[in-house]
Amino acid sequence: MAFMLKIRWDIKKDKVTDFKSNQQALCKVMLEHPGVICYHVDYPSEGVSEWVEIYANDDAFRAHLANEKGKGPLGALINDCDKITCRCFGNPDTASRSILAGFGSTYHDTAPDAFALNPRADKDSPI
Repeated sequence: MAFMLKIRWDIKKDKVTDFKSNQQALCKVMLEHPGVICYHVDYPSEGVSEWVEIYANDDAFRAHLANEKGKGPLGALINDCDKITCRCFGNPDTASRSILAGFGSTYHDTAPDAFALNPRADKDSPI
């Protein structure tokens, strides 16, 4: 079952440049995992980054985090932050929840019929 993470990274004042570099490296790793449906990053204010990650299923989530190419950048991102806030929408399985516990994840409900992956989605669609 698909689930979505909304993550807020409060970056240490002297680590913003390092954070952005590692964020870019981690986004490239995402491309190796087709089950990672979305990886969106923005910087709404100085020292803050907000991410939206959508995973098609638990296997895709765990494979992405297990990728050796991403472990260094992810560890650096964590060390570059004063605080990480992770909100999860959906119902990840026990193994994924165990991983998410390391980020202090909280679980939230989505409005009825408001979160679904389109089974006919086509990135090359002309319409």
